[in-house]
Formats: sequence, C-alpha cells, structure tokens
Amino acid sequence: MKLKTKLPLFTSITVLMSIFLIAFNSIYSFRKQAMQDIESFREEETESNKNQLKDIVNIAYDMIDYSYRQSSGVGVRERYGFNLEDTLEDSNVKMVAVNMLKITLENLRVLRFGTEGYLWINDYAPPHAVVMHAAQRNLEGEPHVFYIGDTDVNMYDEYSAIVKANNGEGYLKYSFYTLESKEWRPKIAFIKLYEPLGWIIGTGVYEDYIDKAVMAKTEDLNKRINGLVRDTIVIGIVLTLIATLVLYYFGNSVSQPIITIELLLDQMSKGLIVKKLDIDRNDEIGQMSNSLNALIDGVTAYAGFARQIGEGNLDSNFDLLSSEDNLGNSLLEMRNSLRHAREEEEKRQQENKRRQWAAEGLAVLGDIIRMGSGRSSRTMFNRVLQKLTDYINATMGGIFVLNDDNKDDIHLVQAATVAYQKTKFVEHKVYPGDGLVGTCYLEKEKIFLTKLPDKYIEVHSGLGESNPKCLLLEPLIMDENVLGVLEIASMEIIEDYQVDFIEHVAQSLAIAIASYRITSEVKDVA
Repeated sequence: MKLKTKLPLFTSITVLMSIFLIAFNSIYSFRKQAMQDIESFREEETESNKNQLKDIVNIAYDMIDYSYRQSSGVGVRERYGFNLEDTLEDSNVKMVAVNMLKITLENLRVLRFGTEGYLWINDYAPPHAVVMHAAQRNLEGEPHVFYIGDTDVNMYDEYSAIVKANNGEGYLKYSFYTLESKEWRPKIAFIKLYEPLGWIIGTGVYEDYIDKAVMAKTEDLNKRINGLVRDTIVIGIVLTLIATLVLYYFGNSVSQPIITIELLLDQMSKGLIVKKLDIDRNDEIGQMSNSLNALIDGVTAYAGFARQIGEGNLDSNFDLLSSEDNLGNSLLEMRNSLRHAREEEEKRQQENKRRQWAAEGLAVLGDIIRMGSGRSSRTMFNRVLQKLTDYINATMGGIFVLNDDNKDDIHLVQAATVAYQKTKFVEHKVYPGDGLVGTCYLEKEKIFLTKLPDKYIEVHSGLGESNPKCLLLEPLIMDENVLGVLEIASMEIIEDYQVDFIEHVAQSLAIAIASYRITSEVKDVA
C-alpha cells in the first residue's frame, strides 16, 4: 500500500479515535459527576421531606396541646378565674371548654405537606378510632382497619408500636393507596403520640414525589449526553473524510508533514495536551495544519469546558468555534440545563425558608396571645400588632374589634394601632360600610390594594396621615361571624407568602377575640 494511501488512512483513523476518546472521557467525567450530584439530591430531598413532615406534626401537636390545656378544668379556672364544675349553667363557658379542641382540629385540616400530605389523628388504644382525617371526613368517629400493602399488619397497630418503641414519635415506611387513583405506592409518614388524649398525630408523603424529580433530572441528562455523543460522531466522521480526501491526492508531497501530524494525533489519542503545528505554508499542507490547529484548540476548549461543568462551575464561559458548532452548542445547553436545575434547588430552599419563617412567626405570635390571656385585651392586641408589623416589616397596622353591646349602635372600635413602629392609642369608631375597614367587615373578604394614590389611606383608612404603597385588610372571622378587622399597611408590596401568614394570624386573633368576648374582657377597648 502506497504512502499516499496509507497516510490518509492511518491519519483519518487517528483523528477519529482522538476525537472520540477525548469526547468520551469528557462525557464520562461529566456523567459520573452528574450521577453523584443526583444521588446527593435524592438523599437531601428525602431528609428535607422527613424534616418537613416532622415540623408539620409538631405544629399540630403544639396547637392541640395548647387547646387541650386551655379547655381543661384547670385551664378554664386559670384563664377565666372560676371552676368549670361550678359554672355548668353558663353556656358560654361550656362552649369554650367543649369547642376549643374542635376549632383547633378544624384549623388543622388546612395544614398540609404539598398537595397530598394531609394530617390525620387516631386513638392510640384499640380499636384505634379516627379522631380527625383532613382528607376523608367520613372516617371520623369510627374505628377502621387499614392493612399495609402486601401485609396483614393493621396500619394503626403499627403506629402504636412505633410511638411506644421510640419515645412517642417516629417514622414509618409502608405502601398505601392514593385517594385519587387508589394505586398502592411507597409512602413515608411521621407520627407522634399526644399522651394526655391518647391521640396519635400523623402526616405523610408518597416517595414517588421525590422519584419524579430525580427521574426528570436523569432523563434530561441522558438526552443531552446522547445528543453530545451523536454530534461528536458526526463531527469526527466529517473531519476524517476531509482529511482522507486531502491527504490522498497530495500524499507524495506531504509525507513529512503528515508524519508530524500523525505523531501529534497519536499524542492526542493518549489524552495529552499537544502544541499546535508550526508550519508556514500557503498550500494545502498549510491549510491542513491550520485546520488541525483549530481542531486542537476546539478539542482543548471542549475538554476544558466539559471539565469545568463536571467540577460544578456552571458560570464558566465558552466561545463557539462557529455559528454551526453543534458540539459547542450542546455543551452550552447542557450547562444551562444544570444551571437551571441549581436555580430550581435554590428556589426550593427559599420556599423552605419562607415556610420556616411563617412557622416561627406563628409560634411567637401564638405565645404572645397565650401569655396575654390574663391581661387586658388592649395590651394583648397592641403586643400582637407591634410584633406582627415588626416581623413583616410593615409601616402601619391597626386592629378593629366589633362592639355590638348596643344593637342600635353596632360599630368597630380601634383597639390597637401601630404607626412607623410606634404604638398609638387612638379612640376611633368605624361603622359597617364606612371606608375600607367597614367594607371589609360587611363583605367578610380581605381587601388587598397595591396602587394607592397620594393621601388615599388618610381619607379611606383609619391609620393616620402616612401614605403607604400597599394596604391589606383581613376580616377576623370565627364561626362565620366577623369579630373585627386587621389592617396592615406597608411601604413595600406584601408578598404572597406574607399574606398567607397574616391570614393565619387573623384566625388566631379571631379565636382570641371570641374568648375575650365570652369573659367580657374585650370591653376594655369598647
């Protein structure tokens, strides 16, 4: 076989192998690192979900514990100053003692993990009657038997065994059917025993909630790797064909340069970083050497960029070799995909922080309401309002409480006011339908305004002379009765998660006002 035939043949093989080896090494390194990241993501996501399940159950536990202590004989005596046994004829006191736990259970129905993580409560002792089930009310009040998938173990018996063996709380992995499709799927639940009532409180999440996220990441990775391999093969074949044709026709005059090129390609096939050719020629040999130098630059750039991605540097830059650089475009798309995945993870962490922020805020405000039960209603309202406006960084706030002692003069009393972080005790009456506060009372719906003209709040609100940019009014509703209005104003737009937080605070205030009204303490502000 002549040199002009052997030279292009062997050179073409070397070029092709070099391209494939470098691309394979880069893709393999990237895939290996990506798989490790995905596995870490799975573990972190699982642990995060378990912690969130535990947080939700602990919140429910604290709410039940507080309601139980307040509704007991001792709680009523400490809170209201008399014995429950001596006041059985007082229907208002009986209503507080009996309904406080019911109200708490109703509030717990909305506390969920995602869309499927509902709360349930069942008796610790057999036959394990269901006390509350947020997703299936028809189960409440009766004992039920649910067998864990593919076993003869009663799920409620297993709950009791776990809390007994683990100091009152623990996790359970099992298979259970979904409410919508009735399909059996793996599930993780956290349960905790509330010993005073003999209740087991629990919530859970299906494991495929995590699997779906991991599967989506894996599928996207495989698609991009397959595209990268395809583009690499195409580019390698094209470059090899070009080199073969050129070297075949000019083999006799280019043997020495070809040998030099062959040596360089052999080094590249071993994964070495080679120097570009130093050939100063204006003929085809010079052009070929320039092409090979461009190839060396391109392969080096591909390898360096893929290495940066494999090391997690998703902010690294890469200049395409041309507008038709498919391999380079594939690498950039892969980098952008991983960057998007990282941004989504950061977004999820931000959402977790907001949930934690809301839980901590509700706990603090709940403590203020609970500790303020022995003080005047005005003192409690002002402390709650001051803490609330500080917590959400609001400018102004007001609490208006219903006074219906005189049926001919029903109005709302301005019970507490906070303006620019300073408390103002301003006597102010608002009648139903009067301004925004009166409108919120009549319509029983929140009012949320984000575009207020100058002096608008001065005319239509009871908060003073400031001119905030955002105004939120929440009705304080208890058993479909409006007991007051909470008004919050801010110089910044109140975010959706802050609005949800304020709505929960409004529910707690409504319960507190109902309690104060029963003991006539609310008249401190009337």
